[in-house]
Amino acid sequence: MTTPQGGSAAPERAALSRELSEFLIELSIALHKHAMYPEGHPSLGPAATGVVRRGEALLQDRPTLSLGVARNQLVIEGVATDARHPVLAELAGRLHRHHLGAVTFSRGFELAEVQSMLRTLAVEADRTGQPLGLGDPAKLSTWAHVRLHPMSYERLELLDQAPTAPPAAGAGGGSGDEEGERDARVRGAQLWIGLARAALAGQIAED
Repeated sequence: MTTPQGGSAAPERAALSRELSEFLIELSIALHKHAMYPEGHPSLGPAATGVVRRGEALLQDRPTLSLGVARNQLVIEGVATDARHPVLAELAGRLHRHHLGAVTFSRGFELAEVQSMLRTLAVEADRTGQPLGLGDPAKLSTWAHVRLHPMSYERLELLDQAPTAPPAAGAGGGSGDEEGERDARVRGAQLWIGLARAALAGQIAED
């Protein structure tokens, strides 16, 4: 496909199905409520029930449902969520701060498991200084049908420390610097998404 000027058109961005998007939004809202309200608050039960209901519908035709975690995006069934979506970016950010690379739901997960998982994730890693992904691995597999997977950062650190090419001779500042910063942000986002996909693929193979 070409533009009227003859150039190639930008590829269309893959979009999540409505069912997957609604599940992620339900999960994000439920996690946000568990972070806001104390245990026993009347809003928490319905929030967790909504996650189970949408998750059960998705797991009718698949044995597991896994999502990879990037800094402000999630990767689910090969598609990255929109980093500008505030609800999904909040969910990705909370999981990322816990140093988690993936979350897997298996067919048969129950309300009690989801409630326990939400309470565990609702504790902010920045506040405790103890991200789940850097703690006891047994805590990540507490539940029979829900599993949290840690993110490995070794590869990220090696890539992130690669030297940046200097600007071309004679290039001025201003727009060139801005373009370089923009390119760096794009590369960073691509790297995080790649790590999320790698973590997701690795954990699925391990399971």
